Amino acid sequence: MVLSLGACKTDDLERDIDALKDRVTAMEAKVDRLNESMNMIRVALDGNKTIQSYTENEDGSYTLTLSDGNTITLTQGKIGATDVYQEVSISTDGNWVIGGVETEHRALAVDGEPGVTPQFRLTMESEGKYYWEVSYDDELTWEEVKSQQGTRVYASASGSSSVAGPIASAAPNATGDKFEITLTGSGTKYEIPIVSGLACAITEPALEEGFWIVPTTGETTSIDLKGEAVLISAPEGWTVTASIDNSNPTTLSVTPPNQDGAEGVIILQVNKGVYWAIDQIKVRSKKVITSWKAEYEQGGFYIGDELVNSETYPTLANSGNLIENGGTITKSGVHFIKGGATITISSILEISGNEALVIVGDDPNNPPTVTFTGNNSYLRAGTQNLLCKNVKFVRDGMYLFHANKGSNVNKVIFEQCKIELKNNFASSNATASEPSVIHDFQFLKNKVKFLGALSSGDIPACNFFYSTGGQTVGNANISNNIFYSQSEDTRVRGQFFVVIGTAETTIKLENNTFCNYIQNSQGIKAKLTGDWSVRYNIFYSNISATTYNTSYLICALEGSTFPASNDAFESNVAYNAVEENATAWNVFHGDSMKPSGDYNAKIPQEEESPLQIVDWEKGEFVSLKAGYGATIE
Repeated sequence: MVLSLGACKTDDLERDIDALKDRVTAMEAKVDRLNESMNMIRVALDGNKTIQSYTENEDGSYTLTLSDGNTITLTQGKIGATDVYQEVSISTDGNWVIGGVETEHRALAVDGEPGVTPQFRLTMESEGKYYWEVSYDDELTWEEVKSQQGTRVYASASGSSSVAGPIASAAPNATGDKFEITLTGSGTKYEIPIVSGLACAITEPALEEGFWIVPTTGETTSIDLKGEAVLISAPEGWTVTASIDNSNPTTLSVTPPNQDGAEGVIILQVNKGVYWAIDQIKVRSKKVITSWKAEYEQGGFYIGDELVNSETYPTLANSGNLIENGGTITKSGVHFIKGGATITISSILEISGNEALVIVGDDPNNPPTVTFTGNNSYLRAGTQNLLCKNVKFVRDGMYLFHANKGSNVNKVIFEQCKIELKNNFASSNATASEPSVIHDFQFLKNKVKFLGALSSGDIPACNFFYSTGGQTVGNANISNNIFYSQSEDTRVRGQFFVVIGTAETTIKLENNTFCNYIQNSQGIKAKLTGDWSVRYNIFYSNISATTYNTSYLICALEGSTFPASNDAFESNVAYNAVEENATAWNVFHGDSMKPSGDYNAKIPQEEESPLQIVDWEKGEFVSLKAGYGATIE
């Protein structure tokens, strides 16, 4: 008896599950029927598609293959005695009318802007009770379908009070050359031509924000064009070609103008006899740089926020030629180095006279390597700008960049460089009596690799930017960089950015990734004023160390002022991949000024690694935490 009772309960459960599945299937079918009807109405309204072929199904529905290759399965008339849909019509103003209620959403195109296609779904109010919702923005947002009385419209009703689907009838005409559909609400009839062998379909590539992003070097995508002739409408400055192949798919070739962000719409129109089929795609250009020297000669490019072209920086060194493998640089001017070339500099490369020093790797995808050898071999600031882009710098001496006493330079900018250091990046010997001034220091999209010792030995001290009491840095923007040690088994420490003295500094340290680089003893040490921020940075360590395992991010010197919100320096994250002798991550050093006397915040530690890719060999550290860390392309 017990076994029999158990079997009965199991059977009941299975029947309940089957019934639930049937209800869900029925609801999905209702939604599909309604949305397919709306898609068919859109085809009729646009008038830019024809029907290549159709088949009539056993249940009386039709499967239509359109000229753009899409298919629609269309069920006409009433579906069931209790199914409730909404009558659909179009007002005299060209707006959608759903269930007798005029909306503010356009059904008809105006000034070249197409109307919208309503899409419907069912939402459960209670078990077995569902109501209709509608979206007018490609299912981004939804709203309830309301009756003329302002109440919800449910998916079923008792008795025979149902409302038929939006299409009252749909069938080929007597001659078989047109498909006729009639709307339930208004009785309006539309005719869609049936034309075999007429196709116009752009096989869409991956879209971003609704646009096909086309590089300025050009790109192709598959299309299906069948008919007698094709007309192409393209935005100004775009080159677009396509041809008809009545047997096979072909390609659409597109070349944008040589600029970034040019937008427009490409329209293809194919005819067969008196009938036309149309398809279109929105496009946006993405400039592809193949030579920075060519960009310099054709109008210029930016290093940081500084425009570099033949007018702003006219001295093109080396007689205008690219520096080849084995060459060198000995003086100021604009220098372009051939992609992949290796050059050596064994003396101080000083910015002198009235000419700036600009060093650029010509090939964006293949930076050259510039190696400084010996103790007296580095870049020295003067009175003109120092700008570097797309270069791999290797330095095994004391520092790569030196702000000499007495120097007064407007801008020092490093962008998209790879830098290998055995010691500091920057230093200064300025004094109070012989000061040095950098008005604007920008360090952007760089990868800095510190060639530190193994963790079993001493942890080397590598300061990034260290200057004495006579150095002034007015503004410093250090953003979107990666700083890391040479391998996962090494670690470096250092005072990251130090400007000691009475000079005021406004710093922006944002969206950087630090891997096994510990701000010790003090990370940023300066008189911080203005709208400064230290945020959205990731600090990562996988080293267990008994010494130098405490990080202090900020040491604000006497006279510093603080931003209005603590978010400016609290929005950082840290992660220890080890538990034993892990790094302690602090926001402020004990000697620092603080927002309040008892402020003692820690950098928040993540429970899971904020990095989704960690590749020490390639220097790739890809953030998993949105908005934090470097995103170098």
